[in-house]
Amino acid sequence: MHIKNFKQSIIVAFVMIMISCSKNDESLYNTPISGKGSFTDHGFIPAILSAGPDVAEFQSIIYYDDYVFVATSDGIWKNHLPTREWSRSGLDGKVITAIYNHPEIAGRFFAGVGSDLSPLFKTLYISNDGGMRWVPATRPVYDNHNHRYEAYVCFAARPGHPDHVYANLENGKTIAISTDGGYNWTRMNDMDYSYFGYQSNIAFLHENQNTIYQGSETPMDFAWLGRYEIDNDNPVVLDKFTTIIDIETWSNRRPKKLMTYQHTPGSLYVGQEGALSKVTGSTNKFIFKRNVGEFPYTYMYGIWVNPNKTDHILFGGGLNDNEQPMQLFETSDEGTTIHRFTDKMGLENPVVMDIIQAKNYPAILLNDKGADRVKLVLYKPYYIDK
Repeated sequence: MHIKNFKQSIIVAFVMIMISCSKNDESLYNTPISGKGSFTDHGFIPAILSAGPDVAEFQSIIYYDDYVFVATSDGIWKNHLPTREWSRSGLDGKVITAIYNHPEIAGRFFAGVGSDLSPLFKTLYISNDGGMRWVPATRPVYDNHNHRYEAYVCFAARPGHPDHVYANLENGKTIAISTDGGYNWTRMNDMDYSYFGYQSNIAFLHENQNTIYQGSETPMDFAWLGRYEIDNDNPVVLDKFTTIIDIETWSNRRPKKLMTYQHTPGSLYVGQEGALSKVTGSTNKFIFKRNVGEFPYTYMYGIWVNPNKTDHILFGGGLNDNEQPMQLFETSDEGTTIHRFTDKMGLENPVVMDIIQAKNYPAILLNDKGADRVKLVLYKPYYIDK
């Protein structure tokens, strides 16, 4: 009798523990409510510097092993999330134009560096140990006309081919390709020179290794999203270009950010001038679109899509103005309703520069425009029981 009761007690206790653990799993049993979450302040970088479009327009922060790494006008800085402490992570004194964490090779980072216009100054560095040490690429793309290495503004590793790394260069539509893990580079289709125009950005869908997507506004006032097919025999050859979305849908809303996620197969999220779009196949959905009398004409630089509830999105950016009200937004229903945060979080003119998944919660990079101050905050969404 006592043994039976003991067994029953063990079973009941086990069930209660499982229920308790399950209830604590917000992703499975709760639903997010926009605008009700809480922010954790991880402080300002302790140096006079900036982050943002003039530094790293497309890829500003990455997460790795409890650290958030930030591309700044004075090297790379990292924030240790458990302690909230800032420290340097190399390339001091250099303007970082992009930072990228290779999705298939642990601890391999890429950092684009702004040229000092001298002939031998390298514009690409690689770390194979999680940002502890950096080495210059052997042969970045060289501009023979201006006699300098070109800057890198956006990276994308080809799924299933870890040594194939693609990058958008600073000049317009030109894509560069490395087939040896990022050390030696050539322009797409072995071009001799790069196109001139607005900086463009690239991305792969995780399930499609043979197609690379590019967003651009080249020529001016003609925004578009397109794709190239990668040649089966030569990954440097990009052909069969197809326009997916163009001026008829986007007008001149230049793509400022391209994001793809394993948890949203088949879809690209595009941060634009005055809009946030979700593109699936050839279908465009405006999650956010500035209309007169409603939201401002926000340039969208940061996008986070909840890994467990993909209609829950945190996104933000800044205005094309010196004065910056907070431009951070949250939707729990993919844009049907949108909450705008107004707290400036200790900054005078905050610009949301990037948002990434950092361990359990999204990390938001904020730049105080004109003040040379950069801050990191984490956002914990608010959930209620279904």
